Amino acid sequence: MISFRVSLLAVLLLPAASWAQDLSRDALAARMAAHETPLLLDVRTPAEYREGHLAGALNVPVDEVAARHGVLGIPHDRELIVYCKIGKRAARARDTLQALGYTHVQLLEGSADAWRAEGRPLVQEHPSP
Repeated sequence: MISFRVSLLAVLLLPAASWAQDLSRDALAARMAAHETPLLLDVRTPAEYREGHLAGALNVPVDEVAARHGVLGIPHDRELIVYCKIGKRAARARDTLQALGYTHVQLLEGSADAWRAEGRPLVQEHPSP
């Protein structure tokens, strides 16, 4: 019976634990303004990235995260903030990174769409002529 209660408690608390892993847009903006930006990982497609991304973000599409993590040379204890368009791909990437041993992975609350909707700055890439 105790085991059942512990399991039930874990299931009930799991969603709260995942919400706690989101970094608010205000908190990220403040850290960016203070030049304390964590590593930003944009897991959208290259075309989406070119249309507008957070300053300094690395673009690694979600389906390439597992294959490219070693090549990027990111220490497993480095703070990573992952985002995509609305959050679903970012959540997949977070799960992949955590399974690979990364210990400080958070999602950007609301992801890129919410950042853009608030009029926050984005960098646009223009193809070379």
